[in-house]
Amino acid sequence: MKAFASDLDRTLIYSKKMIGMYQAHSPYEPIEWLDGEEISYISLKTKQALKEINDTMLFIPVTTRTIQQYERIRLFQEDIIPEYAITSNGGNILKNGTVLREWYNHIQEELHSSVPLSEMIREIEGFSDNQWIKKVRQADNLFIYLIIDRSLFSQDLLETLSAWSSNLGWQISLQGRKLYFVPHIINKWKAVKFLCDTLNIDYVYTAGDSLLDYDLIVNGNDGISPLHGEVLEHYSLLNSTKTFGMNASEEIVERIQKQTLTIT
Repeated sequence: MKAFASDLDRTLIYSKKMIGMYQAHSPYEPIEWLDGEEISYISLKTKQALKEINDTMLFIPVTTRTIQQYERIRLFQEDIIPEYAITSNGGNILKNGTVLREWYNHIQEELHSSVPLSEMIREIEGFSDNQWIKKVRQADNLFIYLIIDRSLFSQDLLETLSAWSSNLGWQISLQGRKLYFVPHIINKWKAVKFLCDTLNIDYVYTAGDSLLDYDLIVNGNDGISPLHGEVLEHYSLLNSTKTFGMNASEEIVERIQKQTLTIT
């Protein structure tokens, strides 16, 4: 069996800001609302291709979003309804919308190898130089993300925080105004690999744009990043699209459709 395991935000779906940065070449539609406002969109070409992919193989959304944030995306609640979805950066697997207890229990056991969430929050809130931090949030009791002021946040600080986090068993990823702190054990690819082993998936296409997607991209049988991906700033030799933004999402799914025809 084949599968397509893909990150969502900035890979398959896009915010208004991202659409503004990289002009879309084809029509798109809203798929997520918050407080009555449209906040996420998908290309109509990508949506149609995803429907066809979901009919011919296992499509697995893989996201750093919390369960609640994932469920806000109407596309995956109404139009394309995957049997499995991976949320919380790999910390949770949903089967038909319900948390898979076997994986959840495994993650809870493995978390003992990292500094606890509550201690990390105390450390972060205690930073002496914290003017760049606007909000501190925890996600599904698994990891942390900060809403930051990018104008006060430097590359040197990012590198310092990366080294500090790594020593505590955590990793970081900067995505727009959000800075993620995630335990090393919580990993998108590990969750995908669990499903591959459980469901006898023997070929998996993967896609993602952030540093948190690196393992997902390199361990898939055929992995790719959109050309605007953060991960390419650190690993420039990864397979990438030729286009940016929403156009890259179309390139990714069309590429999979073409490749599928050649794999038996």
